[in-house]
Amino acid sequence: MNDEQKHEQGNGYDEERQRLKEKRPQCSVNLQSMEQWIKGDTTFCRPCVLPVTIDWYRQELNERGHPELVEEIDKARMTEDPDATCRVMDAIKERLPVDLRYRLMEFDCSTQEHAADMEDEIIPPPDEASPTPSPPLPDSSGIESESPPETSLPELQETEQ
Repeated sequence: MNDEQKHEQGNGYDEERQRLKEKRPQCSVNLQSMEQWIKGDTTFCRPCVLPVTIDWYRQELNERGHPELVEEIDKARMTEDPDATCRVMDAIKERLPVDLRYRLMEFDCSTQEHAADMEDEIIPPPDEASPTPSPPLPDSSGIESESPPETSLPELQETEQ
């Protein structure tokens, strides 16, 4: 192979790298490895959304002919340890072709974006929401409670069929 052919081959490689770089999932959150993300300090239950992501992984891996990797995820899932499951999910991505790795990273991104949205929507409990306590309820001693007015429901007529 002469220098010109090597140069042409190098350009093809660079073009392929650029094409793959452009296909890399763009995420609106700082995309982390699943293992890092699951350990994050949050008010939202991150392990609670993990089953959905696992199902996405399983379906994609099965469709692409990787049932052995699905088995790895299933074994990790059986431990009921979200950290271990995420560690396996990350390790699997490293062993896949780039296009499939990026597809699984899209699932990671969707999961992390959804969790970030949920974290933003969570309203803290009243004792954490405001530094001032709520006023005490009025004392109800000495107040006679009134019984609610009696109401009757219309009777249902049985119909013969």
